[in-house]
Amino acid sequence: MKFYQIKACRPDFPRKATFFGLELFAPAIWMSLQEPEMTDWGKPTQSNDVFVESTNSEQLRAQRVWLFASVMNATWLFFAIFLWWRQFSIAAQECVLAFTTISLINFVYRKSSQFSRVMNLNLATSAVGLFCVSVSAPAMHGTMLFYPVSILVASQLLGVRSALCWFCINLVAMSGFFLWVDGVEALFSSTRFDELILLLGVAACVYFCCRQGEEYYRRRTEGLIELSNDLKAKSETLHALATTDALTGLMNRFQFQERLRETLQESLAQSTPMALFMIDMNGFKDINDTLGHPVGDETLISIANLLKERFGEEAEVARLGGDEFCLIKTDVGSLEDTDAMAQAVVELLTHQFTLADCSFPLSASVGYCLIPEHATTDKDALAFADTAMFHAKEHRKGYARYESEMTEVLVEYRTTQEKLSLALQRDEFFLVYQPQVSFDSGVVTGVEALLRWRSEGEIVPPGRFIHLLDRSREILPVSNWIIRQACRQLAQWDADGFSITMSVNVSALQFADPDFHATVLNAIEEFGVDPKQLDFEITEGLLIDEVAVAVEKLNQLKELGASISIDDFGTGYSSLAYLRQFPIDRLKIDRAFIKDFPDSDDGMIATSIIALAKSLGLKVLAEGVETKTQLEFLRYHDCGEYQGYYFSRPVPPEEAAALFTIANHPESPQPHAFAKG
Repeated sequence: MKFYQIKACRPDFPRKATFFGLELFAPAIWMSLQEPEMTDWGKPTQSNDVFVESTNSEQLRAQRVWLFASVMNATWLFFAIFLWWRQFSIAAQECVLAFTTISLINFVYRKSSQFSRVMNLNLATSAVGLFCVSVSAPAMHGTMLFYPVSILVASQLLGVRSALCWFCINLVAMSGFFLWVDGVEALFSSTRFDELILLLGVAACVYFCCRQGEEYYRRRTEGLIELSNDLKAKSETLHALATTDALTGLMNRFQFQERLRETLQESLAQSTPMALFMIDMNGFKDINDTLGHPVGDETLISIANLLKERFGEEAEVARLGGDEFCLIKTDVGSLEDTDAMAQAVVELLTHQFTLADCSFPLSASVGYCLIPEHATTDKDALAFADTAMFHAKEHRKGYARYESEMTEVLVEYRTTQEKLSLALQRDEFFLVYQPQVSFDSGVVTGVEALLRWRSEGEIVPPGRFIHLLDRSREILPVSNWIIRQACRQLAQWDADGFSITMSVNVSALQFADPDFHATVLNAIEEFGVDPKQLDFEITEGLLIDEVAVAVEKLNQLKELGASISIDDFGTGYSSLAYLRQFPIDRLKIDRAFIKDFPDSDDGMIATSIIALAKSLGLKVLAEGVETKTQLEFLRYHDCGEYQGYYFSRPVPPEEAAALFTIANHPESPQPHAFAKG
């Protein structure tokens, strides 16, 4: 939207007046007539306003009057110099006297608000001066034409009442002038009388025309002021919309960037350190997904209010978008003070929120950088604070102060993410298989398909890229690829005469995909595998959000003939009530409950899970078995199956097939090629 500059009268008029090529300096002698504050009319004012300087019509008139007074003063000075040069000495002296008088009047009234008096005194002085100049020499008689013009000037600047007064003065002055020059007899016996009547007629015509112009001027000024007020109100509204977050009332991203740039420049110029805090809410997405966006909006408003109430007086608070907030803290003290402020933000926003009769936990991750210690530009400050926040989020810390090493880690993360986005297209993923062994027979009954990534000839550890797949949503096409590859390998083993169960992990995004069932069915039909040989491992967290939907999807898999396992059991949110609702075949004890026993209480948890599975008629498998002691403990407590480095690490399909041909016994692990290390 474009705004046009509207001025009723510019107060910053030029301080030079030009007459006939001659430049004369004229003082700017107007002022803002707001009482009681007195402004020197002799000092120029500067205005960059888009709108009229005043909504008071009288004040606008005053500005025009003082402009007229300065022009009148300069005109008399010009006349004095010109007439002296043309050797009209008497007329020149009259001009100097008029110039001096007007200058004195303007100086005396320079701080006065009685602009009408200033106007009339200027006109009166000029009238007397011009009368004297007119009668000083026949060549000067034309200056009497000033009188009709004075009616027009008075009407435009002071109104028709003043114009009427000057009309009367016109009658007297014109008659007096002709009587002075020609006398009574000559006046009525020559064409001078006709000239007098014509001049008085012109004056009368000017006056009556000015009466009409005054009403037009008044309405035009009122309309201009009304338009100015309307545009100003709209401008303020648009400015508020452009700089304020509509939901929370905080500064928005645009205004925040402006303020950050300004405060950073001030900080560098004054050598006073400042800090920029980036805040990201953990778990906010779950609120929008489960309770809806209206509750999410109320949550954001609540967070904004908490930040304003707690930090509004010592820092500037902004919302960048989504669940990201920012604090700009100037004049920071020691590192302990900034750490304490970051910790205060974490504690303020980490609690149980209650909205719409719902209670839910939220926490905050805070990262901050210092200026100028870490950054000297607004872009660097934003990037570094965001990097520190990302570090705090990744390492599950409450807050983090920026360090240069964080940028290196972030660059590596983004490089990995970029390569990962092309890995499927470049055929860089492959599967390895970890055998699952029966305690009763000691033979391999199945394998778990595990994803691996070979990037530029190097095997990237799963811990470095699996979570990146989840975050970037690349996990969905990759998960679908895993199902096809697992079915392909299962068909190959079937062709080789091995009857093996294939366990496939199901990601959260894949489980929520409406095409999940179709993807499984298409893979089964494409490779002709028996669905009874497929086992889908579901984490507990996937089952509790929408129980009815989860049950329906699991039943669809069961109808195909596949089995269902709960992966990492004991680390999620499951309860006995939930387990009874789902068509589950097997529980997998998480390796966290295996690795430390019998030296900790984890053994009690593992035995409780085994007992729970038996009571529900479910199979049970232990993950992460690495020692004979762990193996014997699980065997003693009647665990059904196990997998782990004690028997074999995840291996390529040809090495896994070699294990299928050997009758394995738990007490006699296979060759060290498959043992730990």
